[in-house]
Amino acid sequence: MFGNVWEWCSDIYDETVYGSYRIFRGGGWADEERSVMSTTRRRSHPLKFKIDDLGFRIAKTKQKKNDEP
Repeated sequence: MFGNVWEWCSDIYDETVYGSYRIFRGGGWADEERSVMSTTRRRSHPLKFKIDDLGFRIAKTKQKKNDEP
């Protein structure tokens, strides 16, 4: 999946240092090979920052069954 688009993440970069910046990870189709990794991250404000290879992935937390601890 890496190298398709950068993906916005729900975590905050480092609020004590950068304030309310959000994280996007993974690298996109317009990046060099060395930038396309899960450890690669950038920061910005989602409403102010727009690039062609930036998206998001919808994920859902698995619900526990009643009999699971």
